Amino acid sequence: MLRRIACLLIFLLAAGSAVRLCAQDDQDPLTPDEVQAIRDNAVHPNDRIKLYMRFIEDRLTSIRELAGDPDVAHRKAEIRDKLEEFTHLCDELQDNLDTYDSAHADIRKALKDLVASSAKWPADLRAAGTDPSYDFSLKTAQDAAQSASDEAKQLSTEQDAFFQDHKDERHRNGNGPS
Repeated sequence: MLRRIACLLIFLLAAGSAVRLCAQDDQDPLTPDEVQAIRDNAVHPNDRIKLYMRFIEDRLTSIRELAGDPDVAHRKAEIRDKLEEFTHLCDELQDNLDTYDSAHADIRKALKDLVASSAKWPADLRAAGTDPSYDFSLKTAQDAAQSASDEAKQLSTEQDAFFQDHKDERHRNGNGPS
């Protein structure tokens, strides 16, 4: 009897773990190709940051298209999903920026583009309009966009100052995220 209960408990734990793993995969906003591109550029900080920028821009384009097409089935849910993907990607981008900054990787080239692009993100998010079904997701995305924009500006200033003082460390990759 105890053996059966133990086997049942082990089975339930395994099933629960499998469900959690599947749920985590569903929350990843990146496609398998995007994941591979990120992995391929783990040691190329500027390229990796530009990839995140491209993926964020792709989500913004999707949001604009969905907002402009009232005939899309489940449009509000799709907009909410894209807003959540946008937020997650902004968070991932900022995590990468933090890691590269602490490793003193020279990411000034990507930051120049990021400062310009991220300044437009809050306005681009306004294309989603407003709707109670995705108000929270929109507010969270707007906060993430503003945070990413602020961090890019601050980090750009800090990197310029750091590499002005540490000229021998210019154009190094540092130890970036894996």
